[in-house]
Amino acid sequence: MIEPYLSFNGDCEEAFLWYEAIFNGEIQYMSKFMLQHGDIPEHSITPTSSEYQTKVMHAQLKLTDNGTISGADVTYPIETGNRVSIHVYLPNEQFAQKVISALSEDGIILSELSTNPPPDEDGKSGSVIDKYGFTWIITTMKSTV
Repeated sequence: MIEPYLSFNGDCEEAFLWYEAIFNGEIQYMSKFMLQHGDIPEHSITPTSSEYQTKVMHAQLKLTDNGTISGADVTYPIETGNRVSIHVYLPNEQFAQKVISALSEDGIILSELSTNPPPDEDGKSGSVIDKYGFTWIITTMKSTV
């Protein structure tokens, strides 16, 4: 599955609620950086600044019967033109690592493939800006081996 991934400067929840109303869609998932008990785990992709503790870590919105978008409030600088990333769900860690390695040739690794923070810790994600300037978010379930 491939879906557009929208990057926001702190207003992801507001935007997704707006898109949901416009499309008569359904927010299928929305997690925030702050866990319900208020603790933020130590993790390389989890921001610790207080302003991000209530922001969206990952959201998914069903727009149509066969179309979804995902998005998040990101901690890296974004401008018009780099606000859409390509989010790819892959079947296993080995393939995901191979894809990240290949995409990073002459590109930039934003985050290595690593375990997602709670509540998404059953999966792993990494992100890369490829040599053409496109941001790829690669996600897979963690191997049980």
